Amino acid sequence: MKLSIIVPVYKVRRHLQNCIESILLQTYTDFELILVDDGSPDNCGAICERYAQECDKVKVIHKKNGGLSSARNAGLAVAQGEYITFVDGDDTVASGTYYHNMRILQSNPDIDILEFPVNVHYESPDSHLLTFNAEKVTGNREIFIDYIKRKAYEHCYAWNKIYRADMFLFTRYPEGEVYEDLFVTPSLYENCGSVYYSDGGIYYYYAHNDGITRSYSFASQYCLYKNKVILYKKVRDEYNLIPEANEILLSALDSLTDLMRCSDGGKEEKNAAFDLLKGARIDLKTLFNMDIPFSRKLKFVTYSLFGAKFHCKLIAMMHKKLC
Repeated sequence: MKLSIIVPVYKVRRHLQNCIESILLQTYTDFELILVDDGSPDNCGAICERYAQECDKVKVIHKKNGGLSSARNAGLAVAQGEYITFVDGDDTVASGTYYHNMRILQSNPDIDILEFPVNVHYESPDSHLLTFNAEKVTGNREIFIDYIKRKAYEHCYAWNKIYRADMFLFTRYPEGEVYEDLFVTPSLYENCGSVYYSDGGIYYYYAHNDGITRSYSFASQYCLYKNKVILYKKVRDEYNLIPEANEILLSALDSLTDLMRCSDGGKEEKNAAFDLLKGARIDLKTLFNMDIPFSRKLKFVTYSLFGAKFHCKLIAMMHKKLC
């Protein structure tokens, strides 16, 4: 088959049927659907098995709970398709999405990654559509620079993309972490030869409060912060994209502020988090010349004047008083 669709499944009993049906009803049919039951304590495993009995396209893996990365890796280990895509067990995919985009890939066999539109936080007040102009970008360095300049790291989701399977020959998702997409996706873009931004199809990303990816703790927020710092340093040091690196740095500082608000993080852990950005600084002139909203410039004046520790603790303290 051409396409392997990997669906990690954990505590999504209320949404899983809609997810699976949206895949099985696709107009593109040359696929296998790999449902990875990540030790879900509800009856998700039974739902998966029912679909496997009814449809020979469906394969089921039952495993001990290990988190989203572990579930994706388990699916990657058995995938047989020439291309791979992911769907979260509480999301859906618009009919025709894979038909449209697999036709593009079959006509352009050099494409390593194809990204297609997303309806973010579908059916919520924050719902908005992320779309692209149809465009092909080639060359390793050119792809990554373009990726950074278009701020694609802000939508580095694993699931609104179709990957050539050999992109995962030496790549797996880091197990035991969350916000792993911010680490893996930029790396994939940096190491491919051709990317296509598609204007066809829609992935519906729901803002459910349950499921495999929902977590707010010091450990989870540290993963997000750490991966932003890694990206910041790569963009700054390896690509010398200073304006773009500074924007990522401000985003990392936002995540560092969130860390300061986590009650389960100790003093030593929080100090270690500050150390990751040791030596990083944006002076006032650079800050006010950045192409960001004026309100955001004002927010980071304390960072420019007094450094990350003072700034993040102050913003966190102000937020607690407002709550």
